[in-house]
Amino acid sequence: MLKLTSFFTLALLAVHGLSSVSPSHRRRAKRRLDAAPLPAAASVPFAGFAADPSINAPAIYAAAQASHTKILATYPTTPERKAYSNIYGDWQNMTGVSAFHFIADMDVDCDGPKANCKGNTDGQPDTSFGALDATRVPYFVLPERFTKDNKDILMDNALGAIICDGKMFYGIYGDQDADSPQVIGEASILIAQTCFGASIDGGNGHPQNDVAYVVFGTKVPSGIQKTSIDISALKALGDAQAKLLQKALGV
Repeated sequence: MLKLTSFFTLALLAVHGLSSVSPSHRRRAKRRLDAAPLPAAASVPFAGFAADPSINAPAIYAAAQASHTKILATYPTTPERKAYSNIYGDWQNMTGVSAFHFIADMDVDCDGPKANCKGNTDGQPDTSFGALDATRVPYFVLPERFTKDNKDILMDNALGAIICDGKMFYGIYGDQDADSPQVIGEASILIAQTCFGASIDGGNGHPQNDVAYVVFGTKVPSGIQKTSIDISALKALGDAQAKLLQKALGV
């Protein structure tokens, strides 16, 4: 597992049974280039999980860059440990809103019912809390150890806001990295291609450490199923929390 732009309305995705937590499993894929490509993630209209235009994504990004006092944890962004990212808790006790954040790269997760994509041949049919379809569900990945150490501030399927290239999109915390070393900075191929275009695949992520991940760890959108989520519910909760954060930051 490693690391477009018209807008449409997206209704509730097809659902199956309620999700259940699956055992921990290896999350980071090898960078191989011989897999058959999946249907393009862009086949799912992504405007459904884009932030409302009234939300000032560049200003929140700048605030994330400047908020670096309370370090909760530090993880490498690559298995080679060439760069590291701190998870910061400066925004945990703001008026009306609580979040933690970090800035990292974006590797690509190709797990779920359509596991494997171009550049990634060892995707898995399950994700950590279900079997989310990486081509249709916007989700991000966090280190397994961080989850175990911070259960009081991080719930399974928690809401997140990803700021990439000056734009904000919403997703859920849907998978864990339990490799050694556990690394940070990864999202489903749907988010990755939404952020950076169709050239992104399982062997060609976004290597720059310039993506902001804001996690509202105790907020979980309604409508999460085993393989899919309610995109409209995700956006509604995302906009509400992002507006509260924007107000609290004064931006």
